[in-house]
Amino acid sequence: MIKKCGKHALVLALLVLSFACKTKNDVEAFKEAEYSLKSVDRVEVNGVNLLEKKSPQDFSFSEAAKLFSAFSDNNLNATSTLGLNVSLGEGQEDRTMTVTQLKWQLLVDDQQAMSGLVSEPVELRNGLNTVTLRSPLKLTEENGHPNLNNLLQLATLLNQDKTARPKVTLQIKPTIQTSLGPIELPSFINIKD
Repeated sequence: MIKKCGKHALVLALLVLSFACKTKNDVEAFKEAEYSLKSVDRVEVNGVNLLEKKSPQDFSFSEAAKLFSAFSDNNLNATSTLGLNVSLGEGQEDRTMTVTQLKWQLLVDDQQAMSGLVSEPVELRNGLNTVTLRSPLKLTEENGHPNLNNLLQLATLLNQDKTARPKVTLQIKPTIQTSLGPIELPSFINIKD
């Protein structure tokens, strides 16, 4: 009886160890992957399409009022469709990763301008992924209040010529679903433009 229990415990330990190794390999593959932003196909903040705005004058009165109201209540929400390329190392092309939660932040000239949290699951694979993200936005505050000029600057930033644009960095910190449960990567990953 003791030998039988010992064999079952050994088999169970080997199964747990194999799941742990696969999980570690999956996490490492996506942690070490290269991420690049290939396209931004849609960016809406509270229903206002920011890809159509090149300057503050491009906002209608109703769009400006809608954004100002949401900004005043600190209730900004974004919906974006991105073309995100994931380049895994050789021999890892068949892996997929389910991101259960995604923390992100946008840095302008290495200073955090806004951040958010995507709570909807997203599946990533090697190659080009079309990802639609919905997230509340939190603008960086100055003197305890978000700055409306920062919001307008960020709204027009997407359409500026890259040579005239300040340095913009998008960073992500995913929580990955694994066979052992969700695991959050320990640090932010830079997305190349």
